[in-house]
Amino acid sequence: MTTAASNFKKTCPSAPGLSLLELLITIAILGIVMSLAMMSMGSVRQAAQDQKDKRNAQEIASVAAMANAAGASFIVPGDEQATIDNLRDGTVPATGAFSGRVFRIPEMHDAEIQGAMRFLALNDTDLQYRLDGSSGL
Repeated sequence: MTTAASNFKKTCPSAPGLSLLELLITIAILGIVMSLAMMSMGSVRQAAQDQKDKRNAQEIASVAAMANAAGASFIVPGDEQATIDNLRDGTVPATGAFSGRVFRIPEMHDAEIQGAMRFLALNDTDLQYRLDGSSGL
């Protein structure tokens, strides 16, 4: 006489597969790998933001150097933000070969300018780019 359990074993042999423990271990390992990947993505994102800020600072310093060479008056001694605002609004030399030409930085949001200011240094006559982000001259 056969029982229902023995009939079931004959018709449905145990198939190879994952046990619950193996599945939980796999999920835990994937979670650890994903958390490590997310941490490394944060540092990559910060490095990309630094490069963007450096590029914006180079652009601002370049326009400042051209405007300064053309004789435009835009420097506010001791105030980097006001100096950059003058470049944002546009500055025009009154005399010389470039009189009437507007020197203006490309459109940048306030957050982009604040990030770029980490890489700019202002002295009495010049706005300079600093690769290392130091503001001292």
